[in-house]
Amino acid sequence: MLRFVYNFYQRVAAKRMFAHWAPIYEDGVAENAYSAADEVAKSVIKHLALHSDTNAEITVADIGIGTGLLAQQIYDSLPCKITGIDFSEDMMASCAGRDITELLIKCDAGQDHWPLTDGAFRVVMSAGLVEYLTPEMLQHFISESTRVLQQNGFVVFTYIPNNNDSKIVWWHGYSGSYLSCSYKPEYMEHLIAKNGLEIIEHSLPFKGCVFGDGSSYEYRLITAKKK
Repeated sequence: MLRFVYNFYQRVAAKRMFAHWAPIYEDGVAENAYSAADEVAKSVIKHLALHSDTNAEITVADIGIGTGLLAQQIYDSLPCKITGIDFSEDMMASCAGRDITELLIKCDAGQDHWPLTDGAFRVVMSAGLVEYLTPEMLQHFISESTRVLQQNGFVVFTYIPNNNDSKIVWWHGYSGSYLSCSYKPEYMEHLIAKNGLEIIEHSLPFKGCVFGDGSSYEYRLITAKKK
């Protein structure tokens, strides 16, 4: 019962938060030195150079595309076709203005079936989404990422690490209140392996965001290949 309440609350709270946040999101990213999108972009570009057939079309799914900050970096760096998923119409409206995606789809990536074809994507990427995903939502995210990846394709995403134990805490910020989820690195690695993925990069912690009062939080990044 508690899990159902968590999942329902998170869905409602996050939608409300992003509706409020969308008009000022990119200003906040700049002011708080938010780095998740930059780090995911670097990893995607690096591993495409190392592992891709140069003649193959690069298809990319950006899960939780938001205003398109991450997708823009990939679009500017590589010839590719980008499909974006998000559940916030307000955030996607900002992304649509960039004119960089083949398709934008409204979908709750942590709970809904992704309306994407099996094995259709060379890359699945996501920056700053996993901290909004409860354990059940996270398992769904990894499972769906695996399903839509091509053989030898890879998924890249950030998460907030917790070295003691995975946990969910209530967070209140200027953009609203929601559940913040952090995960033990060993648990993340177990979940990746359980879904038939092979980790090719698991970064050390890095500063994900530095607020005006000097407080901050850390991310880690995982890149995993579909076997």
